[in-house]
Formats: sequence, structure tokens, C-alpha cells
Amino acid sequence: MLNNRNRWPKSIHSQCEAVFHAVRSIRMKKYETEGIRSFGTWRTYKYESHRFVQYMSQKGRDNILKIKDVQDDMADYLQERLDDYAANKRSRQTFETILAALAKFEYAVNRYIEIHLPSDHPKLDTEQTRMSFYTKSKQLLKKSSRAFENRAYSDPVALIETITDGRYQLQASLQYEGGLRAEGVGAPSHKRLKNPLTEEGLRGIVNDPVTGHRVGVVAAREKGGKETEHYVSLETYKRLENYFARNGKLENDYYEYVEAINKAAQATNQYATGRGTHGLKHNFAQERYHQCVKHGMKHEEGLQQTSLETSHFRMSETLAYTRGKR
Repeated sequence: MLNNRNRWPKSIHSQCEAVFHAVRSIRMKKYETEGIRSFGTWRTYKYESHRFVQYMSQKGRDNILKIKDVQDDMADYLQERLDDYAANKRSRQTFETILAALAKFEYAVNRYIEIHLPSDHPKLDTEQTRMSFYTKSKQLLKKSSRAFENRAYSDPVALIETITDGRYQLQASLQYEGGLRAEGVGAPSHKRLKNPLTEEGLRGIVNDPVTGHRVGVVAAREKGGKETEHYVSLETYKRLENYFARNGKLENDYYEYVEAINKAAQATNQYATGRGTHGLKHNFAQERYHQCVKHGMKHEEGLQQTSLETSHFRMSETLAYTRGKR
């Protein structure tokens, strides 16, 4: 199927990584590529795509280049996810993130086929299936998650990308990727409190204790002065290093930061009173917990790990985040 220089992985998850590698276009201009330009979007779309290929694997599939298998499984997978969303009263916005991720999965597979396979190899075409489930979701799901007391943003990646000020965008990225509080990224809500994030908080590059991937460690003092280490992407870690080199410290007015978050939330139809910056911490906790379980941790172990990374002393506090409660 492939030449010797492009050996196709046996693992279906490794195959997913291989096709996404072909569309990685971090930091490129929009007009230069149809690939994924944002690390946050890259991470979110890959996560959802891996959930889909895991579903395929459980059905005994072993190759995402078997186009008919992918198309058949995607319809079944989306029906299962939609039923779950309807039963648990989850929002249409979050379901649409799944659809967007699978659209990019289709593009990644087809791009890989274009590069590595003969021109007569069939292409993946799931647009009709995805549009069908988009219509169904409008009938079955409410647009906003606020009615269900979920403080997390439905599309945190889009929100962060919409923030125009690089300083606030960096702070939001740290909160979403690492679970920091606003005070931990240099924006304490108490006007008299000064808690800048400085280069002393840069603790180097390590393997993520959950995924094993290389990540940057950022230490911040939060919640009564307790220092907590947080894991962020290498891209965000490098951005933070560069910011310190230019500005010395990361610090700004809390209310100005909240205003930037709220404007981005309004622009992306995610605004809700009281959600603010803390919604990003909810996003982190929910995604991190599921990541822990996906990588083999038991329920309690996943809660404990997430608790440590969100500066909580009790797992019961974290449970409120992972269940989407206020």
C-alpha cells in the first residue's frame, strides 16, 4: 500500500497520529494552508479523533484507510454520542466540536491519501453524514450548556483564538492548558494583591505524568500561597519564556483580563454571566480527568491527579468541576 519510506503503522491510534502529522500547520497564515494552525485546535481535534478511532478499534477495525469501514463507523459513532448528549442534557455547541473535529479528521485522512497513495485510491466523504447529525443535534440539543449549570466553555479553543491581546491570550492559554487560576497567571481579583508570574515559575521540560508527552512545567502560587506545578504545551511554554524575556513578568489588572475573556465569549456565542476566566479552569479539569481515565487511571486516581493540578485540597471539590456543576 505504501512505499518503504512511508510504512503504515499497525496501531490504529498511530495511524491517526500519522494522518494528523500531514496537516499540522502551526503558526502558518490562514491563506497559506487548510491545515490546523492553532496548537489548541490541534490538541482538541486530535483528542476527539482518537476517541473515534478507539470506537473503531473496539469494533475490530484496524485501518483508517479502509474508507467504507470509517464511513460506516462514523455514522454509528455519532449516533451513540448524540444519544449520550441527549440523555445527559449536554449542549449542542460541544457536539458541534465533535463534528468539526471529524471534519478535520476527514481532511487529514484524504490529505495523507493524496501524498502517499495511488491516485485511484478512494477518498473519505462523510460530509452528508456529519450534516445529517448537525440537523439532528439542532432538534435534540439546546444550544447553550448554561441551562445545565456547566460553567466550562463549549469551545475554549475558539474563545482563546478570538482574544486579540497577546498578553490576555497567553494567560487564557495557561488557564486552559494547565488549570491555573487567574491569580496564578498574574491577575488576582483582589486589587491590593500582587502575584505576578515570573521566570522563577519556569521549571523546565518534562514528560507529562499522565500521557508521557513532553510538556512544560509552570509553577504558580495560588489559593492561600500554595505553590502548584502545572503542565502546558511546549508552544505555550515557549511563548511564556519569550514574554518574560521581553517584559520581565506577566501581570495585569484582573478586571481588564475578565473583560477580554467576556468579549471573546460574546464573539463566539459562549458568554454567560459569572463564567469569566474560571470557565477555562473548568474546561481544563473536565478534559484532564477524562485524559487520566483514558490513559488507564481509575476514577479516584483521575480525580486525585486533577485535584493536584487545580490546587484543590479535596477530590470532592474537583468532582464539581469534572461533572460540570457550579
